[in-house]
Amino acid sequence: MPRLLLVSNRLPVTLKVDGRAVDVCPSPGGLATGLKGRHQQSGGQWIGWPGDVSMLDDAQRRELDTRLEGLQLVPMHLTPAEVNSYYEGFSNRVLWPLFHYLLDRIPLHSRDWEAYRKVNERFAEIVVRHYRKGDLIWIHDYQLLLLPRFLRERLPDARIGFFLHIPFPSSEVFRILPWREALLEGLL
Repeated sequence: MPRLLLVSNRLPVTLKVDGRAVDVCPSPGGLATGLKGRHQQSGGQWIGWPGDVSMLDDAQRRELDTRLEGLQLVPMHLTPAEVNSYYEGFSNRVLWPLFHYLLDRIPLHSRDWEAYRKVNERFAEIVVRHYRKGDLIWIHDYQLLLLPRFLRERLPDARIGFFLHIPFPSSEVFRILPWREALLEGLL
């Protein structure tokens, strides 16, 4: 069985801070529950954002990273500005409404595209650091549509899968996006 590198926007954990103590609890979500066994059995890594760590000091953050490593989880730390632009901005204000045909909610111009691109590139850098020949990379969802291309450029022989957890829009709807070509090339 190949080692599995799962890549998703969020890690399958929730952080709880109580004073100085940082607790890492399993997330109850479908992706986390559904892939937990395969992730653990493969001896692979799960790469994603652990949640907001801005309230943690350096010692707490080191402790958190050590605990995540013990769970085969690799944190992709995002600044509050990146969360606002990449996740809340482009992913959830542009892509999510478009993919659900809520066209009246999509801004005509988004200043968040560049943040989306940069965060996808950062994900690629982390995946490449953890990749071993023979690994299977499995990317999840619309927040990471550019990631397959960034990985293919860096790891031309890697096996890369992608699963979209929401419906892909029709070509008539998708073509309204100014970034449609880059997104399709990223995904394909």
